[in-house]
Amino acid sequence: YSFCTLLSFIYDMMNRGMRANGGLGGNGGGLTGSKWGRGAAPAKPSATQEETDQFLEEQNNAHLRDLGGMVKDLKGIVVDIGDTVDEQSKFLETLQNSMRGATKAVKGTIGRIDDVIKTGGSKHLCILVSFSLFVLIGLYYLIKSKK
Repeated sequence: YSFCTLLSFIYDMMNRGMRANGGLGGNGGGLTGSKWGRGAAPAKPSATQEETDQFLEEQNNAHLRDLGGMVKDLKGIVVDIGDTVDEQSKFLETLQNSMRGATKAVKGTIGRIDDVIKTGGSKHLCILVSFSLFVLIGLYYLIKSKK
């Protein structure tokens, strides 16, 4: 049942009780009746009031069971998210360490190329570019022949 259904049920029960007791201004009930009247003792709950209370109690229990199930499901989702975050954190840490190593290797290579250029002049640079071009062309034909 939804909350609107519950409110509708309560409204209907109140209307039945008020009609049975003569309405708001009647002698037997409503705001001026024995239940809320001045100096009057509280009336014994009617059968409809007991039914309403029982219905509401059952509805509350059903909603509590549903809410408990939802909380349990959400807890499972949160635990799964936490596990995923831990796994991804470890992966990122490994990736970061690998990138640091690659960065050091590239910086070292660039430093050596600078040294070669400074000491050997343009002759060594031409040899290096020619060798690199030869390796790239060789790799291209090697990969193309495997397809």
